Amino acid sequence: MDPGTDRTAGPRSATRGPAILRELGFDSHRTGLLRDGTTPARPVRFGWWFDALLVAAFAGLTAALVWWPPLLRLDLATRDWVDSHRPPPAHVVGLMLDHLGQGGYLITITVALSFALAWRRRSVRPILLAGLSPIVVTVAIVALKRWTERGSPHYGPVAMFSGPGYVEYPSGHVQNGVVYYAVAAMLLAPYLPRLARRLLIWLPGPLVFIGTTYVAYHWLTDSVGGYLLGLFVIRQLARIPWATLPLPARFDRRAR
Repeated sequence: MDPGTDRTAGPRSATRGPAILRELGFDSHRTGLLRDGTTPARPVRFGWWFDALLVAAFAGLTAALVWWPPLLRLDLATRDWVDSHRPPPAHVVGLMLDHLGQGGYLITITVALSFALAWRRRSVRPILLAGLSPIVVTVAIVALKRWTERGSPHYGPVAMFSGPGYVEYPSGHVQNGVVYYAVAAMLLAPYLPRLARRLLIWLPGPLVFIGTTYVAYHWLTDSVGGYLLGLFVIRQLARIPWATLPLPARFDRRAR
C-alpha cells in the first residue's frame, strides 16, 4: 500500500515507525515495516553483545551483593542519607515518582491503548505487544524476587537470601518504568513527535529509580538491578517482528 493512501495510520507513519526503533538502538531500513508504528525490527546497530553485557552486569551486581560487603554498606549509607534528607514536600515528590512505576495502572493503560489502536488499525498486532509485555515482566521479576529473598530498606535485612517473605530485589517499579513506557512509545510512534517519543522511552525509568530509592522503598542496588532488567526485557520485546508474524486474516484485516 502506498503510504500516502494509508487512511488508518496516515502518511507520516512511514517515517515515524522506523524512528522509534532507531531511538531504542535498532535500525529498520531492511525489515519491511508496516506503516502503523508498532513493528519492532531485528537489531543491527546494537546486537546481542549489548544484551549479553546487560545480563553480565545484572549477574555481576547480584553476585557482588552476596560476596562483596562494601556494596551492602553503600546501600545502607544511601538509605540513611535519604532518611535524613527527606523533608515532607520532597517526600511527596518522591512518592509521586515511585508511583510512576506502579504496574497495575501501567498494564491497564497500555492494554487499553492497544485495544483502541487495534480497532483503529483493524489488526490484533498492537494487542500482542501490549499483552506479552506484562507476562514477560511478571515472570522475570517474580522469579528473581523469590529467588533472591532480599528485604526492603526498613522491613528486612539488606543481605541477599535472607529467607522467605522478603522480595525486594530487583525493583519491579523501576523495571516497569523502563518497559511499559517504552511499549507505549512503540504503540504511539505514528502520533507522537520525536521529542515526545524519546522522553516517553528514556525519562520514566530514571524518575522511578530516583523516586523509589529516595523514599527508601528499595535499596539503591535494587533500583540498579531493576533498570538493567527492564532494559534487557524491552530489547527482547523489540526484537519480535510484530508486523510479519503470521496471523489469520480475521485477526489482521489490513493484510487482506
